Amino acid sequence: MISIGITGIIGSGKSMLSQVFRSMDIPVYDADSRAKSLMNNDFIIRAKLILEFGDDTYINGTINKEYLRKIVFGSEENRKTVNSIVHPAVKKDFIDWRNAQNSNIVAIESAIIFDAKLEDILDRIIFVEAPEEILVKRICLRDNVSEEIALQKIRMQKENSGRERCNAIFINDRNHSLIEQTETYINNLKH
Repeated sequence: MISIGITGIIGSGKSMLSQVFRSMDIPVYDADSRAKSLMNNDFIIRAKLILEFGDDTYINGTINKEYLRKIVFGSEENRKTVNSIVHPAVKKDFIDWRNAQNSNIVAIESAIIFDAKLEDILDRIIFVEAPEEILVKRICLRDNVSEEIALQKIRMQKENSGRERCNAIFINDRNHSLIEQTETYINNLKH
C-alpha cells in the first residue's frame, strides 16, 4: 500500500486535490476533521487538555475552540503542548484507518504533515500551491476576512510549509488542472 500526504498552505487547494483523489477511488483521511473529532471524543485527549488548560477547554462536552484558539495564539509553548497531545493521537488514528482500507493507494490531507511528524509513515508527499493573489482571494471569500488578514495567514504558514521536503509540487491555478496532474502522478506510481 502506498501512503500519500497532501499538504500546502491555507487556500492552496488541499481539499480540492483530496476530492480529485476520492473521485479516482483513492481513500483520503482528513486530518483536520479527525483531529477535531478526536479532541471531542477521545477521553485521554480531553483529560490532558483539561489538565493543561482548565475546565473552560470544553463547553457541554465539546471543545471550546475560541478559548483554545486564544490560548494557542498567544503562546508558542501552549501551541506545542496542544500539538503534543493531539498530533500523536491523529497519527495513530490515521495508521488504524489506513490499515482498515482495501486500496493500493491511500492519502492523508493535512496542512501540518511535518509539524505532526507524519512524514515518516508516508511514501510520498504532494505540496499543493497557488499564486499569492489567488490564495488571498480564496481566503477572503472562504473566511470572510480582509486581504491584510489573508496575507498574514499566508506569510505565517509559508515560513514552515515544508515545501522543499515534498516529493511533488502540484500547481492549483487557472493554467494547471489538478485532475490532469493527479492522473499523471497516479499513473506513474502504478508503473
